[in-house]
Amino acid sequence: MSQVQHLLETHPHWPSVNAIYHKLQAAGYKAFLAGGCVRDALLGIPANDLDVATNATPDQIESLFEKTVNVGKVFGVMRVIVGDADIEVATFRTDGDYKDGRRPDHVEFSSPEEDAKRRDFTVNALFYDLVARKVLDFVEGEKDLKIKLIRTVGDAERRFKEDHLRLLRAARFVAQLDFSLDATTEAAIGKMANLVKTVSGERLRDEMGKLLKSKAAARGLKVMQDTGLLKELFPFRLQDNSWAQSKGAQETWQFLSLFMRQASREDLEQAMALLRLSVKEQRGILKSWELWQNPALYLQKRRGEQLQSLTEPGHLWALQVLLSEGFESTRIQSVFDDWKSWGAQLPKPYLNGDDLKGKLSGRSIGACLAEAFNLQLERRLDSREKALAWLQGYLQKEEHG
Repeated sequence: MSQVQHLLETHPHWPSVNAIYHKLQAAGYKAFLAGGCVRDALLGIPANDLDVATNATPDQIESLFEKTVNVGKVFGVMRVIVGDADIEVATFRTDGDYKDGRRPDHVEFSSPEEDAKRRDFTVNALFYDLVARKVLDFVEGEKDLKIKLIRTVGDAERRFKEDHLRLLRAARFVAQLDFSLDATTEAAIGKMANLVKTVSGERLRDEMGKLLKSKAAARGLKVMQDTGLLKELFPFRLQDNSWAQSKGAQETWQFLSLFMRQASREDLEQAMALLRLSVKEQRGILKSWELWQNPALYLQKRRGEQLQSLTEPGHLWALQVLLSEGFESTRIQSVFDDWKSWGAQLPKPYLNGDDLKGKLSGRSIGACLAEAFNLQLERRLDSREKALAWLQGYLQKEEHG
């Protein structure tokens, strides 16, 4: 069995894909695996998804399978549910004109050859014939894989005019695959870089997240710098476009926080607005950025306040990064040790507002409860009984001014 076949057949969704394929074939339709899964198998990389391309139309796919989801029927894209797998099944197509820089105004169902020619990059335009167990290559994608090159299918400027996100995707695939960028493709990006700003923030966010998570992220960022994409999207990175290890980042907002770490407050807010980040993501990035600007301010706080701030994902993440960099390691590790001793979550306060009814009013209530909770977190109050006793003394001091 070839490496390609082995990687495909060991994918968790292989049984579902195999069932879809055989059902299409039995009904008289062609079906191939397509795109990234073929590319990755040729590179010896397990694929994230297995996508199927076929000459069956969306209507025929709907009638053939019990569970389908219309995710883009007008563009020939369906999802077929088999077992616990959700598989994209797309009809071979030729695209019409792209008037919005994102999607064609219409499509025509066509052949595998025509379908390959409308795709973005040669390495993403490969098919795999499950019967013949061979790769179908109409655009010299296998050749480019061997020489580790990202090159557009056909005319580069036309490909980028069709979908402006492809400008950034080129840099992302350079980073993801650790490939070089074809000179003609690079020149076209440089000529058309300003069009990247027409792409929706959500799509830019997803693409930047994938780029920064890639093994050769620095290489992708270099492409962005050399082609002008960086100047268009994140000009604050032009003076220092270096990229170190991810320092344990896993979520997209964490990678973006590292990317924006040296930005000014204004540049940071503009970048977050550009990427249309969620409120949660913005808060995480902003809180980490604020702590990185002045970590000494955090470390000067009392331990109870330090621990309470760790409920902010941004603060927790920022400190983890500083610890990995060796900054104030003993002090930061001490905070984390105390946090772990509480089970990495805040305990229920011993005192609450009911305990203060008729005894304090206004801001004095909040100040008292805050002090009590800090003492609890600092383990200077270790039971409700002791907290109530402390409260009596606190109220006496307040009464006598």
